[in-house]
Amino acid sequence: MFKNLDLDKNIYFILAGGIFVISFAGIFVALSDAPSLIIAFYRMFLSVIILTPTFIIRRDCHFSLFRDLRPVLVGFFLAVHFILWVSAFEYTAVANAVIFIALQPIFTMLLEAIWAREDLRPGIMIGVLLAVTGSFIVGMGDLGNLFANVFGDSLAVLAAFFAGLYLFAGRSLRRELDYFPYIYIVYSYASVFLLIGVLVSGFSFRGYGTANWLYFIGLAAGPTVIGHSVLNLAVRYVPATLVSVAIIGEPILTTILAWILLGDRITILTFIGGAMILSGVVYTMLKQSRRSPAAPPREH
Repeated sequence: MFKNLDLDKNIYFILAGGIFVISFAGIFVALSDAPSLIIAFYRMFLSVIILTPTFIIRRDCHFSLFRDLRPVLVGFFLAVHFILWVSAFEYTAVANAVIFIALQPIFTMLLEAIWAREDLRPGIMIGVLLAVTGSFIVGMGDLGNLFANVFGDSLAVLAAFFAGLYLFAGRSLRRELDYFPYIYIVYSYASVFLLIGVLVSGFSFRGYGTANWLYFIGLAAGPTVIGHSVLNLAVRYVPATLVSVAIIGEPILTTILAWILLGDRITILTFIGGAMILSGVVYTMLKQSRRSPAAPPREH
């Protein structure tokens, strides 16, 4: 995957495409009527199933890599992020969840400020603040419910924090492990943790109908295998904060897709906030591209 591309020159186009694919996640989730935890589990588990044949035939993939305990932690962060993310939508308004999950780049930036200051570029804070402000504006249409459910809002904030941990922790590991073995191992561990969550919750693994299975497969093949894999690829070539800022473009793209595919209404605040989000993403990318970090080792 991506082996024939000049990643140094095309990473921003690849990242943009990955964000677009990820934006379909909300559409599939909205169409599915299965429990949120079941959606999260099958999204991750089916992704591992899809990637397994490639893992078996690749020469740089071997099961001894599972002895490294560091990917366990990254997989745990990813699983917790998904659990909190899907759970937040059960307890709070969608607009609220979008607002608070948009705090993810702030958490990532704080982690980089503490442990990886060399990854921060001059002026990148402006883009982060612009994008996050735009996310708040997108959610202002439901301002009356902003703090209606403190528990759900808190879940969304924690989801943002664990997403930041997931990307930041993966930054250092991606310098040491090849791209494909890394994502396969992390996704496998995340699936195990999500499996534990389903078992504890008592949900059934069966009985969700053909339509839901198609949505599960769509989530696995698109937003996860392609989308989130692109994020893992990108954090090896650009700072994790930049990747987090780019992810903020997902809510506005999901809103547009929902308008086209589901007939959802787009408010004027969505247009204004969306313009700020995209402006923040573009501004940050331009700042980062002018002072790119030293290129990591090439993919094999």
